[in-house]
Amino acid sequence: MKRVHLFSKTFCSLAILAGVLLLSSCDTTPRERKEIAAREIDQLDDKAAAAASKTKEELRKSREALAKQREERKLREARGTTTGKKAQMEKELLGDYRLLSQTTPENLKDAYIYFLQQVRDRREVWTLEDWDYANAIYKQLNDREKQLHYDIILRHATKIKALQAEYLALENSADLKDYQRIKKEQQKQ
Repeated sequence: MKRVHLFSKTFCSLAILAGVLLLSSCDTTPRERKEIAAREIDQLDDKAAAAASKTKEELRKSREALAKQREERKLREARGTTTGKKAQMEKELLGDYRLLSQTTPENLKDAYIYFLQQVRDRREVWTLEDWDYANAIYKQLNDREKQLHYDIILRHATKIKALQAEYLALENSADLKDYQRIKKEQQKQ
């Protein structure tokens, strides 16, 4: 019995203390509460303005990085491809399928598989120029696929679409790495 009585006394004391604390915070006038609210709103506005400024700066830097990436790509495209390097890349990336004009609907899927395997194996060490050559070869493969499209069986066509999607993902990954490289260069400046 004593414990229950002791507990209820402690509980009542805590309740009274909490009530006193709450009432003391109500000792402000409406004018004071309005001023406090105005100060808090001003602080929030300052924080929002700082965040907006930071976001605008990040957006400006991102635009500069993208512009530099486009500029570098245009320079590479202006240089064009060299026939020796292109023939070498075709041999490496297409192997026995490098004569795409001789590729049949039955073995086009195999050409894509071989191409993607080579891209997967080499992508970590490729330069952007190597990717440009790979893109040109990929375009040739896709052109051949368009020529043979109506003669390719459905399961091969489905596999080719999956391989095309994988290639685009790998290429986008390389573009993203290049973008990140440019962003790091910007930070150093």
